[in-house]
Amino acid sequence: MSSVPVLPFLDGIRLATVDDLSRIAIVAAAGFFHSPTFHYQRVHHAAYPEDTLLSYWTEYDQAMKDPMSVVLVAEDVLKENEGDDEYPALKNAATYRPMNSSIGSKVVVGVASICMGNGSAYTGMFQAMCELASSSESRLIPANPNRDCCKERVRIYNEATAPAKARHLAGLMRLSTLSVHPAYWRRGHASRLFSWSTRLADLDGVPMGISAVSQGAIIAARAGFEERELVRVPRACGDSATSSVDGPKGVEMELWVAIRHPCGTPASRESATSLESQ
Repeated sequence: MSSVPVLPFLDGIRLATVDDLSRIAIVAAAGFFHSPTFHYQRVHHAAYPEDTLLSYWTEYDQAMKDPMSVVLVAEDVLKENEGDDEYPALKNAATYRPMNSSIGSKVVVGVASICMGNGSAYTGMFQAMCELASSSESRLIPANPNRDCCKERVRIYNEATAPAKARHLAGLMRLSTLSVHPAYWRRGHASRLFSWSTRLADLDGVPMGISAVSQGAIIAARAGFEERELVRVPRACGDSATSSVDGPKGVEMELWVAIRHPCGTPASRESATSLESQ
């Protein structure tokens, strides 16, 4: 491989910058709301939407600064009524502000993050390209109280999923998150983000891992990912929250752990909604 690694063509997507963070937080919250992982852990999301937004802001801010990660965004023409496709608490959150863009201009509508594998040729490359220090806006982010999350459910989820991730995904390049704002579904944004990610792994000559809920698992399987383990996350004992999915007795949700080898099947061109692994 050359000293300067080749990058996949950025077809309709681009590298994220710190100036995208407020918009990324909204897109992530709106998209991941449709994931069972969101409902399993963020039991109190309706009461504390600001905490949800802050958690995504912090997550992607850290990923942009991490030399082992890259964050991508997809853009589309702003829809005047996009808020109609957001859950009410998000739409009415105190921190929610319409973009300073006029209707017809382009805004971020999708986001994906990739964690590089050990020894990746791309380590540190994207931070230099994004020039993270160039933003004049203060990046001091307040501590997130995580009031939207149920601590017990987060603990159960992590205990259930961590062993499988360690067995199959440790040290691999990994597609960590992928979400598209529901107002812009079925326009190919998720497919472009997904395809760029798998092409990056092919160029690096390494396998790519993923842990996904059912929606993402369907798209990942079409892209050549092969199942390594199906993790069943148990219901939280004594928790009055309703189940997010139907499954085997005592199981609240399932997480699909899979690996795609380099030069495998090209990513599917079918549209996707959201893909989450936490």
